[in-house]
Order: sequence, then C-alpha cells, then structure tokens
Amino acid sequence: MYRAFARLAFASMLLLGAPLGVWMAGGRASAQAIWLHAGAQLFGFFATLIVGVAHHLLPRFSGRPVRATMLTPWLLGALVLALLLRLAGLAWPPAAAVGALSHGAALAAFAAWVWRALDPPPLRLLRAQLALSTLWLAGAGVLEAWLRAHGGGVPDARFMPLVYAMALVGGALGWVLGVLLRAGPMFVREWRVPPWLARATPWALALAVSLAGLAAAGGPAVAARASDALALATAASVVLAAGALRRAHGALPMLSRSLPEARIFRVAAASALAGAGLSVVALGLGAEAPRALTDAIRHLLAIGVLGAVVIAMTFRLIPVLEGRPLPWAPLRTIALGALIAAVVLRTAQGWLPAAWREASGVLAAVAFACPAAGLVWPRPRARARLS
Repeated sequence: MYRAFARLAFASMLLLGAPLGVWMAGGRASAQAIWLHAGAQLFGFFATLIVGVAHHLLPRFSGRPVRATMLTPWLLGALVLALLLRLAGLAWPPAAAVGALSHGAALAAFAAWVWRALDPPPLRLLRAQLALSTLWLAGAGVLEAWLRAHGGGVPDARFMPLVYAMALVGGALGWVLGVLLRAGPMFVREWRVPPWLARATPWALALAVSLAGLAAAGGPAVAARASDALALATAASVVLAAGALRRAHGALPMLSRSLPEARIFRVAAASALAGAGLSVVALGLGAEAPRALTDAIRHLLAIGVLGAVVIAMTFRLIPVLEGRPLPWAPLRTIALGALIAAVVLRTAQGWLPAAWREASGVLAAVAFACPAAGLVWPRPRARARLS
C-alpha cells in the first residue's frame, strides 16, 4: 500500500526537487523554479511519504490491522494531480495555485484520518501531535494557494518563508518527532522522550512557525533567525533527552540496533546539534547574518535531520512492511557516505565555489536514491541474504 506513495515521493525528490536544487546552487534558477523546488521537496516528497508510511505505522501503533481505506486511492490521486499542477505552473502560473490547493485539501482530509486512526486513549499525545502536524502541512498548502491566487499565480515572495516554515517545521519536523516518540527504539536502545518534553514539542514548533510569520509580516529580521534556532533546538533536545548520545556499557546505545541505519540516524542527531549551534550564531548576527549561513542552517534541518531520519527509517521499514530481506543492503553504506558529504559541503557552502555547492545537491540525490532503489528494483536472487 505504501509503495505507490513512496514511489511518488522519491520520484518527486529525484526527478524534480533534486535537479532543481542543483540548478539553484549554480545561481541560474528563476523564482518560479525555486518555488517549484520547495513544493516538490516539502509536499511532493515529505508530505507524500508521510501519507504513505502512515497507512502502515498508525494501525500498528493502535493495534489494528493494516488495510487500505476508501480514502487511500483518493489521497494518492489528489497528490499526483497536485504535483502535476505545480509542474504545469512553470508554464502557466495559475496552475500552481490549484496544485497547492489540491495539496492542502488532500492533507486536510488526511488529518481527519490521522485523528480517527489514533483514537485509543494511550495515544492521546501522539494523536494530537500528528494531527496538528498534518494540519500545518495542509495550512501551508492553502496559504500558498491563496498567495498565488491573489498574485495571479505568482505569490508574494515575502510570505513564502512562512509557507515553508509551516510545512517544514510545523509539518515535516512535527511528524518526524512525533513518530519517533514510539519508533525511536528502532535506532536507540532505551529510547524515551521525557513526557514534559513530548508535551512541549508541538508548542515549541508552533512558536517557531509563529516567529517565521512575524518576520514575514514585516517584524524584526531576528525573528526569522529565532525561528530557525527554536526549531533546531527542539529537534536537538528531543534527540539528546531521549538518549541518542547517552553511553551504556561504554558504547553509544544506537550501536545496539542495526548498525548501518543507526549510523545514518546519528547523522540526524549531529545535524540537529550543528544546526542548533549555527542558528545561535545567526541569531547573534541578526540582520547581518549572511544568506549562505541561513541557507546552510535550513538545509541542515531539511537534509541533515529530516532527510537522514527518512533514509534510515526507509531502510528499516522495507523489510518490515514487505516481509522480505532488505534489497541491495550495501546501498546503506553508500547512502551514509553520500549524505555526510552532502551535509558537510552544504554547510560549508559560504566558503566554497558554486561547483561544490552543486556537488552537494548531487550527493544528496545519491543518498536518497539508495533507499529508493529498494522500492523500484527487486533484490537480486543470487545475492539474497538477511541484513
């Protein structure tokens, strides 16, 4: 069931978002192409993958059988249509407004499904966080649609950072941190987020989005820096407090889990810490913070934190969801190396020529292509083995 959503998500990333990102790194992209890149990554990749994986994870969280619902094919159709309309917006901008609205409508329907799927009382906190995170994604799509409709298909660029904060921080990051409340033990032994921090996380992310909105509405520039700092500090706090770097018997607890995925997960933890530190530097610089620094901070969140978790979780979930050994298991090592190189190059972009920035985009695409390969090509029979 998740395969169709996952294939659409990775196709959006690898065939649309990543090539546009490489093009943007060379400074050649138009505003429409930049907005399409963001839409392909945030809605085409993250949001679509969330919808697909949720159909398998949430029933397991609630102890129910995994099955498709009447809403499932409609969600898939709406997400495909929305992505095609965003692409058509390059030639006819009003089409992108309809595409954004389609994303918003599909995700709003999905939010209602999430709320119903997590109704057992012990899941009350998880239910609230995941439903709220889905509404942030839906609201981002609706806001973008309104901005585009108001501008004849071309949104007011001042408010697009708010759209992205709603989708990336409130939506994608909220979902990842929410899922890790229960799925964290896949990567970390004795993973446990303190209850007070679990309750505070949705509020912290909502405040981060609000600060981005204040900056977009003409408030002080420092508000945007504070938004980045709070989002990354929240992610780092959850990872640290849950025990990702706590040593047990002289070893990092993540080593008690499947080592390749644990290493990829550690990239997410390191990126959260690095991003939080750099965001504090940017916050201190305020309006003087160079654009390269703020761009690096946001890519640490999008690629280093969220991307690493998605890659690690995809490798871990394929055997579980499909009931077969992981195909092409050595690709986990390739994904790890490419991801680390991409994060390092993107973080150091302010001191590197454009060619290196473009290379970081190519390496990120390679990292995401590795788990995608397991969704497209079957495992070779001659090399079949448990991983």
